[in-house]
Amino acid sequence: MVVDPFQPRRPRRRIWPWALAAVVVLAGAGWGLFSWLGDDGADLGKTCAPGIHQTGPRDECIGVSDGSFVFADSLKDVMGKIAAENARVEKSGKKYVSVVYAEPLTTVPGEEEAKYGLRSELLGAYLAQRELNDPELGAGRGDLPQIRLLVGNLGLRSEQWKRLTQDLIDRSKGDDHVVGVAGFGQSRGGTQDAVDALREAGIPMMGATVTADELSDAAHAGFFRVSAPNRDQAAGAVNYLREQQKKHPGYKVAVIRDRNTDDIYNTSLSRSFTRAAQAKGLKLEGAPLEYLSGVDGVTNAFSSVADKVCDLAPDAVFFAGRGLNIRNFINSMSAPDRRCAVTLITGDDALGAYYGSLESDARRAKFRTQWQDSRVTVLYTALGHPALAGELYEKPNDPLPDFVDLYRAEFGGSAEAVRKALEDGQSILGHDAVWTLGVAVRNAAGPDGKGPVNPGATLQMLLQLSGSKAVSGISGPLSFGSDGNPDGKPMALVRMEPSGTYTFRQVLRP
Repeated sequence: MVVDPFQPRRPRRRIWPWALAAVVVLAGAGWGLFSWLGDDGADLGKTCAPGIHQTGPRDECIGVSDGSFVFADSLKDVMGKIAAENARVEKSGKKYVSVVYAEPLTTVPGEEEAKYGLRSELLGAYLAQRELNDPELGAGRGDLPQIRLLVGNLGLRSEQWKRLTQDLIDRSKGDDHVVGVAGFGQSRGGTQDAVDALREAGIPMMGATVTADELSDAAHAGFFRVSAPNRDQAAGAVNYLREQQKKHPGYKVAVIRDRNTDDIYNTSLSRSFTRAAQAKGLKLEGAPLEYLSGVDGVTNAFSSVADKVCDLAPDAVFFAGRGLNIRNFINSMSAPDRRCAVTLITGDDALGAYYGSLESDARRAKFRTQWQDSRVTVLYTALGHPALAGELYEKPNDPLPDFVDLYRAEFGGSAEAVRKALEDGQSILGHDAVWTLGVAVRNAAGPDGKGPVNPGATLQMLLQLSGSKAVSGISGPLSFGSDGNPDGKPMALVRMEPSGTYTFRQVLRP
């Protein structure tokens, strides 16, 4: 702030030097306090980068980056691409708006890294940004306004949602022109809180891999997603298992479920499966086999669960829990006195059964051996897979080949290698979330791209993406019901292999 100069009255002798010194000291102390606390007086912690501060008991770097701050070394290459594209957008002189990709970017090695495929999701989000900004890529949606892609960290298990969502709300009203938020990653309590806060603020959202049923709210618009919710995944699994019972008389199905009610993913998956099984006449064997995640003794519990599975001898078990606990089950089933063959079918979090890239080669090799010894076949309802596009589109309308070409141009690799990299679906879903928000932005801007675009206008256009106005996503056509869920979106039934591959089996429908 510039202060107009003035001429103070001459103070009395011997007093003013000390008074002035006191003012200087207090001013300095005040500036130090201001710098530490921030504009609103809230404790922001040490600065990681401009606008990004250490927060919470783990001193996580929470805030929003334009790509210049990478959050984790594993994200350097894709964040560098995002930073370069954002710089080009800002220098272009063209009108632009910002979309934020918010994820729990803080991870625990070996626990959450593999499931949430953070780099893969951001890679897909960046490729969608490139398609939206460059009309020569053939996306056919114009180039105004340009899309600036920002990346936000919700913290481990989305626990720092409050700090980030307030930042996003502020940016929606400021020079960043934030008009929507994509991503979210995990179906946890913090995710629900973040969605509720952004919905209340009128900022539209597009979930990528987040699936808990509770996030949807037909009475209050604002949250959409490109991923099939748990109710649809459970219905697809029931359809598959019911078909097996019709084909194979005596085909036995049991259930394993997590009783941790703080985890909204497994809670809604279990509830949805039970309802679908009752509605469609799927016969289940006995009461569900239960464990409780998040407390000590989980591995002991799975030792008991594995014994019960072998005693019950089902052909298949539906697993209403997270991938990390599938790993516990496989380890228990690999004991020499078990190893009873069974097919496990579950939801999209199955990807968490794999160890992350920071895990030692020896540990991953050991797990592969345990998996083979266990005789457990793992099938899951995949939200995205490169084989889906060929099943759901006529060949001339298939968007996958152009996406593979762009992927190769930006990150290298053969067409075969890229398709293999896409098999876990994370890049596909990250792309579709940002792409769909971008389509809504372009529709809000009008034919000349000059119409005013804000969160409200973006939300209005998202509400129009239904029926014949479906968006061509890499994961399949995307249109949305009144609750923001994709309307009857098909899924892929995929077999996970101990080698770390994902084999497409068939299309599943809810």
